[in-house]
Amino acid sequence: MSWTEVQTLGVKAASGAGVPPAQALAFGAMLARHIADEGPQGAVAAALSKPEKIVALAHRVETIVEAASVTARPVDAMEEDAGTRAMLVSWLAALPCKAELDIAGPKVRISLSLSEPSARTRPERLHLDPSLSKQLDVLAAKTYVPDSDASRSGGAGAGLMELD
Repeated sequence: MSWTEVQTLGVKAASGAGVPPAQALAFGAMLARHIADEGPQGAVAAALSKPEKIVALAHRVETIVEAASVTARPVDAMEEDAGTRAMLVSWLAALPCKAELDIAGPKVRISLSLSEPSARTRPERLHLDPSLSKQLDVLAAKTYVPDSDASRSGGAGAGLMELD
């Protein structure tokens, strides 16, 4: 899949899991970076089963960005769970600014340069584990408009309206 396909699928899946829109958008960006950096896909699957974990992680990243906006000093974060730590690192690496991350066991030292753009590149193709891909598809399907005459008359579907 392409970066954009993975990111979009991640946004839809997070939305289907019940994650609020802003956090779902950030989750999609994290997912693409996480897959590109070969992060543990099982951690993502587990987080999608507990959407409150995704929201909490999004708020942690927001707090780190806020701290970086008022000081040039590194910000430290502790995360004992290896899967959550990997997603935190991917979330920070997905930010559009320069991020330097030093990981030592459960401790992550974060230096963000909010005025400098990220120099990270995107691979051409990303590879999802089949089980994660299926989970993402199932959750994303929860966001689709049901196929019905009522939904079509309300504007769903492409090219199905008769124009006079």
